[in-house]
Amino acid sequence: MHDELWAKRGSDGKWHSLVGHSADVSAALEALIKIPLIGERLRCLGSIKTTENDAFSSKLSALAFLHDIGKANRGFQARSDVGAPPVGHIDELAWVFSGGRGAEAVCDRMSETLGLDRVEAWLTDGSRLFDAVFAHHGRPWALGDEGRHADIKDASAHWRAGSGDPVAKLAPMRAAFDTWFGEALADAEPLPDLAGFEHAFAGLLMLADWLGSNPAPGFFPFDNGRHADRMAFARERLALVLPATGLDARPARAAEHQIGASFAGAFAQQGREPFVAKPIQAETARHPARLLVLEAETGSGKTEAALWRYAELFRAGAVDGLYFALPTRVAATQIFERVKRFRDNVFPPQERPAVVLAVPGQMHVDEAEGTRLPDFDVQWSDDGDRAARWAAEHPKRFLAAPIAVGTIDQVLLGSVRVKHAHLRAASLLNKLLVIDEVHASDTYMEHLLTNLLRFHVGAGGHALLLSATLGAGARARLLGSGEVPGRVEADTVPYPALSWYEDGIERRQQLGLAGQPKPVRMEARPILTDPDAVAETALSAALDGAKVLIIRNTVGQALRTQEALEARVGISDGALLYQAPHADGRRVATLHHSRFAEPDRRVLDAAVESTIGRERATGGCIVVGTQTLEQSLDLDADLLLTDLCPVDVLLQRIGRLHRHAGRTRPHGYEEPRALVLVPEARELIRTSLRAYGLGSGEKGGVYEDLRILELTRRLVDAKSVWTIPDMNRQLVEAATHPDALCAIEAELMATDPDWRPHFDKRTGKYFADLSAAQGALLRFDQRFSTFRIEPDEVIATRLGGADRHVDFMSGERPLPIGPFGRLVPALKLPHHMAGDVPVEAQPQDVEPLDEAGGFTFRLGSIAFTYDRLGLRRME
Repeated sequence: MHDELWAKRGSDGKWHSLVGHSADVSAALEALIKIPLIGERLRCLGSIKTTENDAFSSKLSALAFLHDIGKANRGFQARSDVGAPPVGHIDELAWVFSGGRGAEAVCDRMSETLGLDRVEAWLTDGSRLFDAVFAHHGRPWALGDEGRHADIKDASAHWRAGSGDPVAKLAPMRAAFDTWFGEALADAEPLPDLAGFEHAFAGLLMLADWLGSNPAPGFFPFDNGRHADRMAFARERLALVLPATGLDARPARAAEHQIGASFAGAFAQQGREPFVAKPIQAETARHPARLLVLEAETGSGKTEAALWRYAELFRAGAVDGLYFALPTRVAATQIFERVKRFRDNVFPPQERPAVVLAVPGQMHVDEAEGTRLPDFDVQWSDDGDRAARWAAEHPKRFLAAPIAVGTIDQVLLGSVRVKHAHLRAASLLNKLLVIDEVHASDTYMEHLLTNLLRFHVGAGGHALLLSATLGAGARARLLGSGEVPGRVEADTVPYPALSWYEDGIERRQQLGLAGQPKPVRMEARPILTDPDAVAETALSAALDGAKVLIIRNTVGQALRTQEALEARVGISDGALLYQAPHADGRRVATLHHSRFAEPDRRVLDAAVESTIGRERATGGCIVVGTQTLEQSLDLDADLLLTDLCPVDVLLQRIGRLHRHAGRTRPHGYEEPRALVLVPEARELIRTSLRAYGLGSGEKGGVYEDLRILELTRRLVDAKSVWTIPDMNRQLVEAATHPDALCAIEAELMATDPDWRPHFDKRTGKYFADLSAAQGALLRFDQRFSTFRIEPDEVIATRLGGADRHVDFMSGERPLPIGPFGRLVPALKLPHHMAGDVPVEAQPQDVEPLDEAGGFTFRLGSIAFTYDRLGLRRME
């Protein structure tokens, strides 16, 4: 194709020189470091006290310039012929530096050609920044601490001298290096050799490589070998690209200052009374701690507190962006709309940072929706600015968005040994990280989160953890205080409260009154396994005019309850059963759970809030669902029927009961009542209860720790009235504090030996999860060279089986139509439903159902139905 080294090529015959591409990435890294907060975080990790000498960013930019020198090898360059074998450039370069047979001579020639001795002068004996340079594709090269690794393969054929000598062809790189990095070469001060600095540099270089490798309009077009002034061009282009993508927040900050929205203005909604900041919102926003835990009751305004803290930190220049992490995809989708509304109130239209829904499989930025096309391109539903949507077009870039709402999994992927983990962790450094419902994390997830928090906050970043009530043990671990307060002290911790760690002590600040006391009458009903009795109880209340919310622990039991209700009232009685609108205008009886397609979930969410939310109509109605009803949705039930669950989850569900004060309630339901569905037998050790989400089997369970469930049941029996939120702290500690768990375990084993296998299993699982977390962690406190990704190792952010993605867009058939008249591009198949479905299976025999709506399909030999009751496997 040409004699000069190339780095990128297009299907249209255009190409990009190695010098030109290297300049683009080098300039991108330099520009990122010159963003004040990113540079500040990097210097913090490197313990650099001054910013006077700009040689710091110039040296790192020079290292970035070398990131693709491995592309000089013969095998890679031969790929200008589309039929050539797919030879890479990372491990091929690792061979050069391995010291293996024949490699040393190539290494010496390469060092001389490029003048690498001058770069080595910046690196101390312990520094592994060079390793980080060649991890820009998201994984480390094969070299380890000893300078060689068994995975390194002989690449001598790719670097042989003679005609077309690949090392000699690197001479233009040397010439460009000398021209563009004179300032760096004139400064012999070594770069930091601290582990956290190396990891952060690796992540920022990955981000720079994503930016500099984008040939789209407005980014970095191919130079076709004309690279003499490429560095100047790249720097000029980045001055436009970084603000356009939202990575440089300075223009948005200047515009936000012009508006200076008040709290009331930030949360203004048409038709609503202006908001006045509550103590939890005002105090959370101005607190100086970098890592805060906010505990307050459901419905008290924790989401607004988090957003207002972001606004205040953003104004002060302490953060450049926001990542709002939720425990589930469903909760993320629900919060997404609230965050967009807040953004619209705080920023002027011409400088509004994009709000990205960071959920893989969905592509949403503001009001626009994207569709994946061949060749990794994206088609958007409007003609908005593509640069502003850059971060949304690939999940690895989600955390680089100026404002993103997504699952906690995207955060935790920056804490484990997976490809591009450093990119995610580094993209968060200048953002406020908000973790909602942090109590929902298990042992494994909590350990991963703690690891990331230490890195993030250690670099000077900000994080806010939200919970209705967090147990003392979890709070101490997440804050890093290490010491769990005793039970008596834990019970007296103020509520609602902010907690933080300072001078070796966990400190706390009470946030005014806990809110208007809400006495909730609690009653245990031994009808957990009787859906007919559940249906009769709910129907009686609905006929009295009550809005009834039924939350079951599993989809299976929710379906059984719905079927029992429909057997009594029929599916056409819109006065009593929850219904969602069909695209043709009719109403469809349904229920609310996680096994619906994303377009249908949006319909269901809006319908359930209109049915039983703030603006609900009068008259009785019953809504059946699962845990999807306990988070993020603004629901206001007159009566709650809920399966037994851990006390912190139960409090979350109770938060959907009598949520809005001052409403006229039907006679007999003026006071909030919660009926807790429990098994008839007193003991919880029966294996049959796994179907109801209590306990675990070989494939795990929903709520596996029977100690917490037993203590929660006893709380319901012992206290007929729970005053919320005054009792929240004592209730949670009574069922989750380590002292309480040890006591109930000793008591139960002393009275019934059948409990011992459960406790032994729980102990084993705890240590297994802890061990799995330790093995999965990306150790930011260890040198970069210790970072490894084993070829066959799969590391997840949650333990257990992985859900499957069923894509209906890959075939030539039109997309199927769901039960509410919307097209269904994809479905999520839960892991327990996909156990014997071949991994490679694609949907076949997609057939519409009758006029009821929905469709059937087959994966391998397994048939599925998707209709108004959700996705079900047909046995």
